[in-house]
Amino acid sequence: MNTKSINKKLENMTGTQLKNILEKLEIEYSGRNKSEMIRLILHPLKSHKTEIKENRKICQDLALNTIAKNRRKNLRLLAGTSLYSDMWTRDAFITSLGLFAHCKHLDLVRQVLKVQAKNLRKDGLVPLRIGRESYTTQWLFGIPSGKDNVPVYKDDKADSEPTDSNPQFIIMAWLYFKCTGDISFIQSISKSLKKCQKYLCDTSKDYLLQGEYFHSWYDTFAFNGPDLFSNVLFVYCVKCYQKLSEKVPEVNYDGVCKFDYKKVLNAFKKAFWNGRYLKISPDINVMETAGNSLAVLFGILSKEEGKKFMTYLERNKSKKSQIAPVTVPKMSAMHLYWPGAVVGLQGYHNDRLWIWPHCIYSKARQKVGLDSKLEDLEKSIVKHRNFYENVDDELNPIKHPFQNTEENFSESCGSYLLATGRNIFINP
Repeated sequence: MNTKSINKKLENMTGTQLKNILEKLEIEYSGRNKSEMIRLILHPLKSHKTEIKENRKICQDLALNTIAKNRRKNLRLLAGTSLYSDMWTRDAFITSLGLFAHCKHLDLVRQVLKVQAKNLRKDGLVPLRIGRESYTTQWLFGIPSGKDNVPVYKDDKADSEPTDSNPQFIIMAWLYFKCTGDISFIQSISKSLKKCQKYLCDTSKDYLLQGEYFHSWYDTFAFNGPDLFSNVLFVYCVKCYQKLSEKVPEVNYDGVCKFDYKKVLNAFKKAFWNGRYLKISPDINVMETAGNSLAVLFGILSKEEGKKFMTYLERNKSKKSQIAPVTVPKMSAMHLYWPGAVVGLQGYHNDRLWIWPHCIYSKARQKVGLDSKLEDLEKSIVKHRNFYENVDDELNPIKHPFQNTEENFSESCGSYLLATGRNIFINP
């Protein structure tokens, strides 16, 4: 409800009713007339609205500046400035969504796509990240090791390969073309796009992407088989590739498997939708926020289905904060990365509040006509002048002997820009 509609309601109230409102607001009445009472009541509302607007401007500027600074030699859109100072595919993807939503720094997205296209594995797998050869010593001691600026295709913890990298590459390419109309660039990476598509054809099973431990973004949750996040991206990338092939002749299906979108969508819904939300895995009845939210934005879930998952989340989350948790309920101990538990990091995805899934969730809420739940987050960002990776219940950065929350986290910046920008997913 805006101040104009509130003003109309106030005008229809009696003087006594207005006086009672002033008393509740702890504003002295002192025999003021009706118009003066209305002005006093509306003033705090207008001040609050101004504060929200100012906070949003500060946060958007900070997000764009942080993203622009997160780069180093030959690499663009680094994940962060400390622990994750490499170009991670999934981090670059989420970051790019925010840049598309504001049509800013698209040269960085182009560079990411160019580097990824150049570094596809022989079989067509898009790298998990490009940067340091090993992340173990970086993660444990903050010390990088091995060669730099090299493509890495497997997770350091379990040698598992990512299932979300290839769909993200295709979606990024489509959204870049949609925003820029740069057909010559898409033509220049068309061979890589077809190779990427063929990899998905060769590795998918029954229209689902199959993975091993730590193959998706929640890489401290250990389970095999299809996961929600990667398969949501897969469904949407099928549609994006169809659109690219229509617009750019070089990106065609000659010699490449052509997925039937309806069959992929039906297989996905059958495997993951339980009537209330999309499960993190066909075999694990847990709601995962990012995957469900993206499904709403991609049009995979209807408005009614989206509201069902949001109702479930809000009714069942344990945290009092506005920030949506990663999952509801928490993942059980049997699905947690046990070495993480040894050093006290069992709650990395289970207990910490992550900014980027919440911002994706916020955008999904807006799409179905609900409030964004961004105000508390914006106040925290303004307070700290930093986009952290994840925060505690009070929205403060987390300090931990083995892993503090990452600072200047590009994924948080990009998702926030997506949440406060235009809708880029209409008519993919």
